[in-house]
Amino acid sequence: MKPGATALTVNELLDLYLDGLDADQRLSPKTRHDYRVYAQTYVRKPLDNRKIRDVTPEVILTWQRRLLAEGGAKDGRPLAPNTIRLARAPLTGAFKLAASSGIVAVNPLMHAPRPKARRSVPRYWSPEQAREFLSLMEGDRTYPVWAFLMCAGLRIGELVALRWSNVDLTEGVVSVVEFSTYLGHDVVPSPGKSRDAIRAWTSTQLSPACCEPSAPNRPRSGWRQTRTKRAATSSPAGRGPYHPQYLSRLLGRYSEELGLPRLTAHGLRHTCATLMLANGVPPKVAAERLGHSDPSLFMNLYSHVTPSMQREAAEKIGAVLFG
Repeated sequence: MKPGATALTVNELLDLYLDGLDADQRLSPKTRHDYRVYAQTYVRKPLDNRKIRDVTPEVILTWQRRLLAEGGAKDGRPLAPNTIRLARAPLTGAFKLAASSGIVAVNPLMHAPRPKARRSVPRYWSPEQAREFLSLMEGDRTYPVWAFLMCAGLRIGELVALRWSNVDLTEGVVSVVEFSTYLGHDVVPSPGKSRDAIRAWTSTQLSPACCEPSAPNRPRSGWRQTRTKRAATSSPAGRGPYHPQYLSRLLGRYSEELGLPRLTAHGLRHTCATLMLANGVPPKVAAERLGHSDPSLFMNLYSHVTPSMQREAAEKIGAVLFG
């Protein structure tokens, strides 16, 4: 260890690392922003002003177990293993810097395994639930948002960055070439989720029904009348695109009020993917349509759909062989 480095604290090491990321711009603005949030919320207070020489794998494991049991500073609820993986990211980077600079002999996080992630099935709606939601929302000014997300499967950051010049409703095609993300409350341009996020005109086509104008605003129930009045004052026209978080919260509230499983805007993307696979769209085509960089990862994410696909394949083979 370098002379004088023994007095360096975890907080000071985090400052060196995070400030260096901003100076070098090695990571995207969104990632750098998230690293600071994770460090502030989950790392700085629990590890306090502990000297980096005292951070051992045992200390890291104790910190992780505490987060699993008691949660972080944000709301006090226990954290999921995946959230702890995110919380580890800035700390891992900081100790990698310390190890490569000779400040510490070894990165303690290399010998402290991450909590094992629990496999979870993405939240989505069944075809019946999706149709019910769209039927009840028909005529509302947010109806095109939900219908478009389910038809095209766009990420919410892709939707809010979409321009009319990249949409052709006559031909029913969309070109996904611009992206956005949010840093706190500010929506900013983004390079996209991956190198395959850009989809040309041919890869994101819309059904004719999705391109048709929605029905005029005609409330069908007391819920519709009350909800329509509230929505009319939520996000007035002419104030720019919707904020991604606003749309997700709005959808979550609407789905609960309708008695449907609560979904965020990303849940509509999962719904689109599940509908495609369950109705025979080849996985490679579905992955390309959604801008997934790796079809195998796409299939792992939606493996809950494959049993029905396997049954359908078996029935088709049987029909050919045995009539």
